[in-house]
Parts: sequence; structure tokens; C-alpha cells
Amino acid sequence: MNRIPAVARIAHVVLIVLATSMLTMSAFAASRSMTGYVTVDNPSAGVEGGPGVFARKVGGAGPIVYPPTNGARSISVAGTTTGTFVGRQLTLPASELNFSGVRVRKFPAFSNVAGGTVSWMSVQPAATFAESGGALANCPGPGCTSSGAGTVISWCPPVTHDPIAPAPGTIGAQVGNWDCPSWPAAAGGGDRFMRMGISNASGRANFGGTFLLLRNLVQNSWRVPVQPSTPNASDAEVTRTFMVVNSQAWTPGRSNFQFTALAGNNGPRLFARLDASGFIQSTFGCTNGVGTNGGNFMEGVPIPNAGSNCGTDPAPMLDGQGWGFKMTTGTISGSDPYPFGLVVTTVGGTPFNPNFGTQPASQGFFFSRMGTDNVTGTGPGANRNIVLLGGGVAVDPASGNAFFRISDLRMTLSVPEPATGLGLLAGLGALVGLARRRKA
Repeated sequence: MNRIPAVARIAHVVLIVLATSMLTMSAFAASRSMTGYVTVDNPSAGVEGGPGVFARKVGGAGPIVYPPTNGARSISVAGTTTGTFVGRQLTLPASELNFSGVRVRKFPAFSNVAGGTVSWMSVQPAATFAESGGALANCPGPGCTSSGAGTVISWCPPVTHDPIAPAPGTIGAQVGNWDCPSWPAAAGGGDRFMRMGISNASGRANFGGTFLLLRNLVQNSWRVPVQPSTPNASDAEVTRTFMVVNSQAWTPGRSNFQFTALAGNNGPRLFARLDASGFIQSTFGCTNGVGTNGGNFMEGVPIPNAGSNCGTDPAPMLDGQGWGFKMTTGTISGSDPYPFGLVVTTVGGTPFNPNFGTQPASQGFFFSRMGTDNVTGTGPGANRNIVLLGGGVAVDPASGNAFFRISDLRMTLSVPEPATGLGLLAGLGALVGLARRRKA
């Protein structure tokens, strides 16, 4: 009969328990392969930041093609079952979806804007998405219709931010208009002419959470205080403002109604030539004839300084304003007066090939984006497809323009999911074997 010394038996049991614990713990947060992309979409003017495309081409034929910018990413999936399912909690480790780039933007619908250039590096902190964590998780509640009893958000922001009255306010002192079915409904109440709506299919859980995509950027915005005397003339007057931003979270993806200010700097006032779309082509020196411009215009290269004595507005530049909303798998929609007649809706689940339609000009601009959380296939070949959207409203006081920002995060998670009971079963089997050996 074999004998195991008592000390050895205790050590053996301790090792088995530790191994069992480690195997079981790993099953509660198993790593999964993710392909997809993240970007910030400005529905009235195109993609604003990004995209970061991870191991999958998105978009259509021709120039609207976005090849992968990096390989598949790793995401932690929580739970104890062997299969995948809608609503399962997941965690993005920090910096998995970082991306960088340069973008030149044109605004043909806005004659007082001559374009913009931004160079960015976006950094993604850790984020967790789960049931009852999305934008509508607190509905009924403040901001969900005037009584707080609704299950949707339909909101027009205030004209100016009141620092002592944080949005969304209270039932008796609302910030903005809690019952705003369309942008004209904001008229006359101190609210801005634009509407942000968030809804979800009846009976669906409110999956989502915050997603604080951090911006590091240099950005130029060119405005047109004086239009050219004739098309292609070199006597248009433009002003350049600039931002140098470090680690500031995008407006969309923040906690619901969270306000953020974005400081900018006044730059020079220059003579310029504009193209047919109103985009700046070239500049021709300071309008006051003296001073320095801080850097010559070059398409795609933002200028991070003001220059000297070049007609720079001495009044401090007003901060940009923004309000954000948590990520959701529901539907985000919005409307405002400009540009008149446009309807932009998602086609095939991607903002890169939007459908442009028209509606009566009196209804202004309208857009919608739809999120989702679904599983395709079964067993080891199943995939979970998630589209998480974060709504946002931004205001540029210098030009008077207001616009929407949408954070768009799309993921396909590969399975199989972990067989979480295997670690525990293996440990129990070893313990049973030891017990039998002691009886021998």
C-alpha cells in the first residue's frame, strides 16, 4: 500500500486548488478576437475622426474603401456559459483601438466656413459594455420626456451652457427642451435649433456604456467673414482659428447630457482664394498689410500658432460647446435647419456609404444611425456582431454653426466561447483521484 506523507498531501491539495482557481477565473474573462472599426462620424459633413479599421475592409467600391489599418484586436468577454449570446458583457482593454491620421474637410453647405484640417492621434481607454449600461438605461428618468417618465430621449440643447445648471436639469428646471420632436420645436424657448433623439426597440435591454475616446490633435478651422468679389477672386477674407488638444474625450460616448468645452485660439486674418465648393485654395498675406501669418497655408497641414499682428481678433475666442450621450445599440437620429433638404441614413450598417435623399426644405436636415447586437451562426462557427453608437451635439460659436457627432464602434467577436466549467471539473477530478489514492 502506497503512503503519501501528510505534508506532501497538503501541498498537493493546495496546488490543485490554486490551479483550479486560476482556470476558473480565466473562464470568467476570456480573450476573444475582434475585427471591426471605430470612427467619429459627422452626419452633415462626413467622417470626422478616423477610421481605425482592424483586420477588415469596410466601405464600397471606388474611392470609399477603407483597408485594415491594423490587425485583429483582443477583447475580454465575461460570463460562465460555453456559448455566445446577445447582451453578454465585454471589456475593451486600453489602447486596443488607437488610431491616427490627417483629414481635410470641406463644408460646401456652409458659405461662412472655408474648410478645416486636423491631424490626430486617438487613444482608447479601457471600456466595459453591458446590459443596463447604455444611453437609455436610466429611462424613465431625467431627460426622458418632460415628466421624466418616458423611454426615449428627444432633446434640443440650450443656446448657451449654464455652469450652475448641469444638463439635463430637473423636471421643474430643464436644461434644453426634453420634448423636442423636431428642430422647429425648439423655437422661442432659449433652445438651439437642432434635435438629438435616442430610441430602442420595444422590450430590448439597454446594452452599452461610456466610451471616452481621447483626442490628441492639431486642428485649423477657416472661416469667411468677407466673401470674394467674384468667383475665384483672390480678395476673399478668411480667418484661421486653431486648437492644440491633448487627451480630451470626444463629445459622443460620454455620460448622458455631459457638457464639455473645447478651447480654441484666434489666428490671422488673410486674403484668400476659394474654390467652387468654398474651400480655401491659397492665401495672400495679412489683410492689414503688416505682421506675420504664423505659417503659410498648405492643404493637409494644420498650423499650430497665431502669427503676430496680422489682424488677429483681440477678443478671446469663445469655447466650443458639446453635450454627449452613452453608447447604445439602439437608434440615434437628429435634425437641424442646415443643410436644407438633405436626408442621410445608414445603408447596410455602415456610415461610409450613406444614402442621400431629399425632403421638403422646411424640414431641414435629417439623419439616422442604427446600432445592433446579434449572433450569427451556431456552435464553434458563431459570431457576435455589435454596433455601438454614441450621440453628441457640438456648437461652434465663432461661426454660429451647430452639428452632430456620432461615435461608431463596430465589432465582430469570434467564438467558441470558453468552456468555463472545465477548470473546476479538472480540479475536482484531481481531488477525487487523491482521495482514492489515500484509501488504497
